[in-house]
Amino acid sequence: MRFGTCYELLENGSFIAREGWGESFLWLKKKTEVKSDWCKDPILKAIADANGGVIEAEQTVCKYDAEKNKIVSGWVPQQEDLAATDWAETKVNFGKKDNGFVGDLFDGADVFRKP
Repeated sequence: MRFGTCYELLENGSFIAREGWGESFLWLKKKTEVKSDWCKDPILKAIADANGGVIEAEQTVCKYDAEKNKIVSGWVPQQEDLAATDWAETKVNFGKKDNGFVGDLFDGADVFRKP
């Protein structure tokens, strides 16, 4: 599948990955409001506090890089990714969470929405 088709899956709450990515995957964080008391980053918390306790967050594609055990927020596809035909929807296992939904890992934060 091409990236354009997969982006539609991301918009509907699916996880996608390229062949050979192993346990790495992409997901879409929808545009939302982030409450100050959810913020662990002191700068983000200060901005939200100064804005009445909330701050708008724009939609962004994120990648979990399983090999490096890191999250990339604001992931942008390269030319190779856009032209690739090896994209696929993928199931994600979060250990005790077996429904494959990232948002369930956050305490009430509606940053990730279920489809």
